[in-house]
Amino acid sequence: MKFPTVLIIKMGSTYRKLKSQIGDFDLWIRQSVNNQNIRWKTKSVAQVEPGKIGSYQGIILTGAHATLTQPYEYLNGMKRVIDNIIEHEIPTLGICFGHQVINKILGGDVITNPLGPEIGISRIQLTLDGIVDPLFKGLTGAKIQVYSSHVDVVSKIGNNVVSLAWNEQTQFQATKYGNFIYTVQFHPEYDKRIMEYYIRQNWNLLETGHLRNPLYISHPDEILKANKKIVKSKRMLENFVQFIFRSMLVK
Repeated sequence: MKFPTVLIIKMGSTYRKLKSQIGDFDLWIRQSVNNQNIRWKTKSVAQVEPGKIGSYQGIILTGAHATLTQPYEYLNGMKRVIDNIIEHEIPTLGICFGHQVINKILGGDVITNPLGPEIGISRIQLTLDGIVDPLFKGLTGAKIQVYSSHVDVVSKIGNNVVSLAWNEQTQFQATKYGNFIYTVQFHPEYDKRIMEYYIRQNWNLLETGHLRNPLYISHPDEILKANKKIVKSKRMLENFVQFIFRSMLVK
């Protein structure tokens, strides 16, 4: 069987100091997948060639410290990328900012969450579609703990986009388009150390959010204390890779 080539599109980078210590989003994704039969390739969003997207068997869009609530210079280019993904039905996963970009292109809306930032461990609720979806295979129950780090959210999804998960703070925690494009607002590639760094880096933002909306935003001390190792979170990346292999068998 031919091994898949998976393109990681770096929509942005993590904090410079953290990157110097343990690498960037793309490395965290690769390290989360225990499969040696994948050819990984990484390109920044500025380097992606939409016309060559059809040569990949899988695509992953990373997170970014960016916002779609202001003009985003790569949005038109990413529209062409998504058009080619849809044309070739390439298994695709958008993470955090990647989730927002894909949903925006598919007809959704992205706003700054009026409830405040969601940074730390979140508990999400799978929808009925999410419970039976292979992306969440092996994750026990309809409620799952995940690592979150975002201020903006998808406030509306487009036609033919299905909600897979939600919680009280973020209506669309995971979505699916067709049978091949997945998006998640959270970070399955994070670990406890990465999450702690993001909590500390955004301490003032969380403290302000808590003062404005203590019902949804805990004090950062409590958020940091609740941080822990979530073993099963990375299972979603493993499941996505298995989906890529299965898709190759039917093409």
